Amino acid sequence: MSARIVVTDTSRRKPAPGAPSPGDEDGRGLLLVDALAHRWGSELVHGGKRVWAELRADGEQ
Repeated sequence: MSARIVVTDTSRRKPAPGAPSPGDEDGRGLLLVDALAHRWGSELVHGGKRVWAELRADGEQ
């Protein structure tokens, strides 16, 4: 079983995991997505971009 999560925004900048310092209060979102998702990606859409992630149940390949 899997689930796909999709988020859109108005920025056309390609998302990339950051390298936040321990005291930073932001910049960890894609690090969490990358650690938890089976796979993720982004695509430009009219008016911005769409970022998606696929999550799978334990034990699935």
